[in-house]
Amino acid sequence: MVRRGFIRNSTDYRKYRSSLIFEPKQKKRISFSFKKLKYFLCIAIFFYLIYFVFYSQRFYIKDVFIEGNNILSKDIILNEVSRANIFRLNVAALRAKLINRFPEIREVEIYRGIPNALKIVVNERDGRIVWQTEDRKYLVSSQGEVMRQIVAGEGDNLPVVLDKKNLPIKTGEGLVSPNLIAFIVNIDAGLLSDVNLKPNHFEVNETTFDLNLYTDAGFYIKLNSLRSSKKQLDNLKLVMVEKRPDIHEYVDVRIDGWAYYK
Repeated sequence: MVRRGFIRNSTDYRKYRSSLIFEPKQKKRISFSFKKLKYFLCIAIFFYLIYFVFYSQRFYIKDVFIEGNNILSKDIILNEVSRANIFRLNVAALRAKLINRFPEIREVEIYRGIPNALKIVVNERDGRIVWQTEDRKYLVSSQGEVMRQIVAGEGDNLPVVLDKKNLPIKTGEGLVSPNLIAFIVNIDAGLLSDVNLKPNHFEVNETTFDLNLYTDAGFYIKLNSLRSSKKQLDNLKLVMVEKRPDIHEYVDVRIDGWAYYK
């Protein structure tokens, strides 16, 4: 009996073996979202606007207009203004800087002009008298505030007050009362027009209540700054009319209704 057999060949076995099923990977589809695109566009536009407004050259200060300055020159004020971005400019800090830097300025207003202009309106203190202590002279405002030290030739048309005590003073501080300033200015203006005497300078000794006004006539006038300047000028005028030849050293009109002379 012949047995039928099957000779297994390893090579043939692999040849006829069922192959594994291969499924190719599918590529991921990129989903497109219009909402996401709008979101990213909005963010990009936002940051661009921030850059454009606060950092681009478009809004850097180019023109600075200054008004109200009579004592201070425009160039002096301009030196204190940095050409920064107009929106990033700290207006409050600049205002404080100008007031602290220049005692001549009482108030200052600053206005932004879009895109690149700045307007500065200053309100200066009005210099009314010259106050002299030792060899230094200072310009004093109508409010009695020390504005700044002046040099020879400045303030020649203003009343001069000599402090015989030579007390030190500082710019920007309150020196005397506004009433004293008004009194000195009124006496200085009325002496020539009402009494026909030319004022030279005032002197302060112990207090500002009593002033001595020296004239070009060779004598001085004792005044009381707490009394009416007009009444004292009227009394002085009467004395000058009646006793002018007898006056050699001074006239005292500090007491109402009385006048003393020497």
